[in-house]
Amino acid sequence: MIIKRLEIIADLKRDLNSLKENYDDALDNNPVYQEVQEEEQKLKSETRVKKEKVLETPTYKAMSDKLKDIRREIKEHGEVLSQDLVDYYKESGETEIEDNEGNKKRLKFSVTLVATE
Repeated sequence: MIIKRLEIIADLKRDLNSLKENYDDALDNNPVYQEVQEEEQKLKSETRVKKEKVLETPTYKAMSDKLKDIRREIKEHGEVLSQDLVDYYKESGETEIEDNEGNKKRLKFSVTLVATE
């Protein structure tokens, strides 16, 4: 059953990629679309330059660095929490846990296949 499901997914991905290529080719050959793309690129370039100039100020630079630090810290704590929850499940067999505010939370598991080396 699993092998069959993997084959179905692989076939659908091939179909999707083929359709996406045809779709992109059709757009690339459309003169109106090409004109819109050129205008968009010009606006993006102008916007990027102006944004970079604003973000070079010390105030925004400090805020940006703080945002990056907090995002990194959240990611690290999330990874640790994930492992803690796996350990909790292994030890207790429970799929629910109560948070510090008394709310019950259900564990949600997600599994994917990755190639072995």
